[in-house]
Formats: sequence, C-alpha cells, structure tokens
Amino acid sequence: MSPGSARYSALRVWLAGAWAPLLLIVVGYIGVTVVILRAFDYNPSGPIRIGTMLPADQFWRPDTVVTSGVGYDGQWFFYMAHDPLLRTPDPDSYLDLPAYRYARILYPTLAWALALGQPAAIPWSLLVVNLLAVLVGTAAVLDLLKQLGANRWLAVAYAFSPPILIGVSAALAEPTALALVALGLALVVRGKDRAASCVLMLAVLAREPSILVPVAFGLYALGRRDWRRGLTYLVPLAVPVLWHVSILVRLGALPSAQSPSNFGIPFGGAYYRLGLLLGWHAPALGEPLPEGNVWPEAVIILTSCAIVLIGLTKLLERRDVFAWVFFLQAALALGTGPLVWADLHSYGRVLGLLYLTFAFSLLTQPARSRFFPGALSEWTIQLPGMTKSRNIATKPVTPAVTTPLISLKRSERSS
Repeated sequence: MSPGSARYSALRVWLAGAWAPLLLIVVGYIGVTVVILRAFDYNPSGPIRIGTMLPADQFWRPDTVVTSGVGYDGQWFFYMAHDPLLRTPDPDSYLDLPAYRYARILYPTLAWALALGQPAAIPWSLLVVNLLAVLVGTAAVLDLLKQLGANRWLAVAYAFSPPILIGVSAALAEPTALALVALGLALVVRGKDRAASCVLMLAVLAREPSILVPVAFGLYALGRRDWRRGLTYLVPLAVPVLWHVSILVRLGALPSAQSPSNFGIPFGGAYYRLGLLLGWHAPALGEPLPEGNVWPEAVIILTSCAIVLIGLTKLLERRDVFAWVFFLQAALALGTGPLVWADLHSYGRVLGLLYLTFAFSLLTQPARSRFFPGALSEWTIQLPGMTKSRNIATKPVTPAVTTPLISLKRSERSS
C-alpha cells in the first residue's frame, strides 16, 4: 500500500468514530453563530463589543457597532488586527494596556491574515478564526479521546465549554489558545514531539499562561535526563520571549509590567465572588449586584475550587508529566484575584486551561494504562527522587511498551 493510500485509509478509520460528534458540533456552532449575529442585526462588529472608553475612531467604519462605555476585551483584538506588526506610533491612544495586549498577538494576526489586511473584513475574520479554532480544537480532542480509549462524545463538552462559547461570542483569544493546547497534547500522545513543541509555542503567543504546558513537558524530560527531548519543548519558547523583548523595545515596557492585578491571596478571587453572590459584602469593582438564583453559579465556584485543590494534591498520588501539567494550572488558578472573578464570563474563560488539564489528568491516570499508545508510556514515568517514599524506584507508573527513558541512550523518535 502506498503512503498516500495508507493515510487515506487511516483518515477513514479516524472519521468512522468521529463524524457523528463532529457533525453535531458543526451544526451546533452554526446555530450559535446565527444567535450571536442576530442580536446585532447580523453585523459582525457587534459581538466585538467596542466601547468608547478610548477613542479609536480611526478603526471605526460607518457600519461599526460602537456602544457608550468601557466595552469588552474583544475590542483590543479588533484594534490589534489592524496593526499586528505594531507599526502604529501611538498604540496607547486606543489600547488600555498596549504592552500587555500585544503579548497575545496570534489571534489578531490570524484574523488580519484571513482578512488579507482589509479593514472591512476584520470583524468577519475575527469570528471565522474562532470558529475554525473550535473545529481544530474539537478534532484534536477527538483524536486524544481515540488514542486514550475514551468515549469520543466527550469532545462535545470541550466544544461547548464556557471558555470556548464565551470566546466565540465575544471575539476573544481563548478558542485559539485552547485549540493549540489540545492539538499540542494530541501530537504529544502520538509521539510527535517537534510538531507538539511548535504548536504549544504558538499557544503561548495566543495566551501567555499557556507557557506552563510546554514548560512542564520540557522540565519533566530534563528531569528524566532526556536532554534532547527537554530542549525540544523549551527552545521554541524563545520565540514568545523574543516577541516580548520586541514589545519592550517598541513600547518601553514588558507585557508583565502592564499586567492587571490578576493575582492575590489564595482563593481570594473565588471568595470575593462567592461573597458577592451570597451577600457577604458589596461590590468593589463597580460590577452590578447578582440577581435571581445565585446558587448555580455558587456551585460552579465551589466546583472550580475543588478542582484547584485536586490539582494541588495530585502530586501526592502520581508524579507523571500530566500530573505536573495539572498541578501548574491549579497553582496558577489558586492565586487569581477578584478582577478575574468579577463575573462568570471572566473566570469561566480564564480557568479554561485548568478545566482542560483536569480532564486530561483523568484520562491519563495509571488505571487506564491499558489504553495508552506506546509513545505515552515515556511520559507516565515518575521522576527519580520525587516519588512517594513507598515507591522510590524508577519503575514506570504505567507499563512501558518501549524501553523506559531511564535506561535509554536516547534514540531520536521521528516526529
């Protein structure tokens, strides 16, 4: 069988189990798109939620929907999509935090490229890029589920999760970032390390907290003394670092220096939002008081806090790379402050990576090792010297189909 025929046959096998959930998601997002656009008389600039807090009329057209007030984060991506190379002499005149905003350059750059640089097409391209991201991310999750022997209908939960729905409906970067993380993990499971590292690097340019995923893989490999694989995941991160340096040179500030006050005491943000819902204190950020039945959101907050606690304690149970990835996201979420938890739209999308890595840690737990492909066994070995006292040996947590890394003079896996 020729290579082309083999790939076609593999694609048919893959689609045989994926077409039904994929079709449901495509049909669902056609409906979501209609609902989003109908609210603005099918004007694609409406969901961007452009406000008048900063005058940016150089980017507004006669049909651009602009509302009085602050607007929402989608407007910053809209403005950056007009100038992804940062050539405008005064970005601070229309961006609230220009250095911080320009760190998340991938989504507006993709929108600019899809619009062929035409300003009139940018509102449409912002929407289409996110819809394509939903499709790519869902396909990646479907492949992950297939490789891990899980039910592929679980991909529906990813496609219609809060960060994806909120991101699509408000022209935000979350669908693009999560799609790239999911695709990177799918490539990891398939043993495509070089491709995975490049995809995860791009995820950092979409949302900088994504950096914790390739960092976890790189440091884990270094901990296993697999220097080449570790550098494969860490070296590409020089690209977002260089982009941040270029922002410093151009704007005189690093993105981190302009970052909002998103962090505080552990669970401080969750406590603030829960207290607001239950009437323990008044709003401190100018947000409206919650109305109606507040208990569903209270349950969401408590569930999110429980997931954080599970992530922080997962290392007591296992020390494979997926436990470390989950732990780092839980540690990040632990310190998120009231500004992140101002409303469900905010923390629902910011915690997207926490929810994704939690699900992935469940799918890669040692009890499910019989489903794992050979490439995954090398990522489920406990780090030497970092295991529980009753399991100090470097025995794999899951049975290794190939020779464990600890005994390899690393032979390069083709990727």
